[in-house]
Amino acid sequence: MDLGGLASLANALFSVLELLVLARVMLSWFPVSPWNPVARWLRRIVDPILLPFRRVLPSFSGIDFSPLLALVTLYILQQVVVTLLTTGTVSPGYAVLSLVRQVALGIVIVFCIALFVRLLFSLFHADRWHPAVVMVRRVTDPLVGPFASLVPRGAGLDGGAAIAFLVFLALYFVGRALFNAVGVY
Repeated sequence: MDLGGLASLANALFSVLELLVLARVMLSWFPVSPWNPVARWLRRIVDPILLPFRRVLPSFSGIDFSPLLALVTLYILQQVVVTLLTTGTVSPGYAVLSLVRQVALGIVIVFCIALFVRLLFSLFHADRWHPAVVMVRRVTDPLVGPFASLVPRGAGLDGGAAIAFLVFLALYFVGRALFNAVGVY
């Protein structure tokens, strides 16, 4: 097998691992029996990948970010392995900066999505005591807290969440531009 074929095989294997991690995350969102054969098989394959990341990265308001870090690490490893197989060289500094970029921007995106969901709940006057609303508010309260006093609480849109969403959205674009400016894509 030539190196191009080996690079394609490595690329496919990493892609399958990334899909399995995503499937494991989605499985945790639904009430699936832990004794389900598919769930057991998926946990047996993916949990050893996630375990080192769970030790390093704490959860934030009940959200486990270890799959995000695992996906980013798998992506970076995929890029390094494929680059090594196709060109024969790779820059370790670039790989580390790419990992930092992916993790930082990924976390900001997750925060933006959570804040956007909170904004939608406030815009459509969702029941404050619905479990989904309570969970989203609990997760986003630390993000909204610094901005809550800037805007008076009204009957409509959650102003603190709107400002926090705009700040994190701006942070995403500024962070992306800074990483792009130093040549980390």
